[in-house]
Amino acid sequence: MMTLTMASENEILRIVEVNHGYKFKKKLSEMGLYPNSTVELIKNDICGPLIVDVKGSRLIIGRGQAQKILVEEV
Repeated sequence: MMTLTMASENEILRIVEVNHGYKFKKKLSEMGLYPNSTVELIKNDICGPLIVDVKGSRLIIGRGQAQKILVEEV
């Protein structure tokens, strides 16, 4: 397992866990980011937000938020 910020671009990932409060988990869940969902990491530069593809939609996630999302390679 690793955080979303540690993954490489163009990797297909499965979300394992979200380590934060209820409101954050609910917000991510509404966007399609919940445990066992699959995402593709589109952009992960050294600094700045990450871009992920979730079910054909691209989402921008702040680096601080992405550090709270645990993922594994599919």
